[in-house]
Amino acid sequence: MEEYDYVVVGGGTAGSVLANRLTADPGTSVLVLEAGGGPPPPEVDDPTAWVRLLGSPIDWGYRSTAQPGLDGRRTREPRGRGLGGSSNLYLMMHVRGHPADFDAWAYQGAAGWSYRDVLPYFTKMEAQEDATGPGTGTSGPQRITNAGRHDPNPTSRAFIDACVELGHREVADFNAGDMWGAGWHHLDIADGRRQGAYASYLEPALGRPGLTVRTGALATRLLLDGAVCTGVEYAADGELRRVRAAREVILCGGAIESPKLLMLSGIGDAADARELGIEPKVHLPGVGRNFHNHVLTGVMAELTEPVPPPRQNLSESALFTGSRPGLPAPDLQIAFVHAPFDIIVGRDHPNTVSVLPGVVRPASRGRVRLAGADPLAHPLVDPNYLADRSDLDRLVQGVGLAREIFATGAFQKWGAREISPGPGVAEPAELAAFVRATADSYHHQAGSCRMGTDDLAVVDPGLAVRGVERLRVADASVMPSVPSGNCHAAVVMIAERLADILAREGHE
Repeated sequence: MEEYDYVVVGGGTAGSVLANRLTADPGTSVLVLEAGGGPPPPEVDDPTAWVRLLGSPIDWGYRSTAQPGLDGRRTREPRGRGLGGSSNLYLMMHVRGHPADFDAWAYQGAAGWSYRDVLPYFTKMEAQEDATGPGTGTSGPQRITNAGRHDPNPTSRAFIDACVELGHREVADFNAGDMWGAGWHHLDIADGRRQGAYASYLEPALGRPGLTVRTGALATRLLLDGAVCTGVEYAADGELRRVRAAREVILCGGAIESPKLLMLSGIGDAADARELGIEPKVHLPGVGRNFHNHVLTGVMAELTEPVPPPRQNLSESALFTGSRPGLPAPDLQIAFVHAPFDIIVGRDHPNTVSVLPGVVRPASRGRVRLAGADPLAHPLVDPNYLADRSDLDRLVQGVGLAREIFATGAFQKWGAREISPGPGVAEPAELAAFVRATADSYHHQAGSCRMGTDDLAVVDPGLAVRGVERLRVADASVMPSVPSGNCHAAVVMIAERLADILAREGHE
């Protein structure tokens, strides 16, 4: 049987980071198993092309179960397939999250993951063109630019002006410690090209002798010797193969695939495993639970003045604010996109821009479950959107704020006229119905292998799976709660920190 020091399951965002950092030691061997294909296709480089990538061959194409809070609709839940993973699909906003997000992780049982603890890893990853604070990184692998410095769409500037007109302050950098206010996004774009995990981390490491990357390799089961994980079984070229990990197996499949592989291996709720004919190995009832996601909707306005052609990632500016006074961190992200939110509406109204209110501290929690024992079957994905009334109420509130933004002088100069939900939708019940009919995934799936110390925690603060030796998880699934913003940066931070943990343990 083949043997490597580390076997990393998943060549996406976190897997790319770990492949790079672990093989920086020339004496370390790493195998990356990726179910999808090789290098990202050329269109991934184009920051404006993300709309066409959703649902493409580099997307797993997950669909949620029927969502009662969304009138029974099933949502698309995009997740990246292939080297670079979801960093090939995301909208390239570089948002760390609010310091209170990570302090909350520590209070929830993830000791050592407070903002003060994780800040050095954000700094380590970043190569930002403008140093906006003492913690800004300028020499890391992740190249980051300021959207406001690179010929942004004028309507993106109008959005910031509209927010200031409503009394919100303008901020220079959402990552400088205090996110409150409106401003330009920092973007994982440089020289007009997407800077995802493949370009930033994996590609520079591919020539190292210690790194082996195997694509078209779907992990089907973890190999266990009692309570010790010894390796991985995977399917490739129509046959099952096995590989041994001398030190550790690290799951980097994301918030849908990582719990799926654990459950297929008998690590999860024992009763659920027996029901599917899987032999329970380690009873961890929290596997797949605590699954959640940001949720958003869209308010669209048609402009009489021509909207300039697409620039950068189409979403260059945003507002972070609160649904009520007294919150330590924003719970609403109001994004601006200089394109129609609904492509069907956009066919008849191409000169349309969108304000996307989103709840970024959701109260609703769902679950990822196996559909059966077949490792090729997609799991059952239930984000349970808007199940908690507060999420619905705050999203309705966000729609009201979006309407106020379009009614400002800054947008009236462009001749803004709301076309969705439209002036005929005004009563609270009508607005709630609009939200339930249009709310959708924010593509920030998280929490299904939660870090902590309580009975439902799946990994400990060292990201080791509880009750299993030599097995870790490093991806968005370990987040106790998703950060208040786009979460690519936090996933990179998690992987950077695990690489540091493993390096320290290797020298003890």
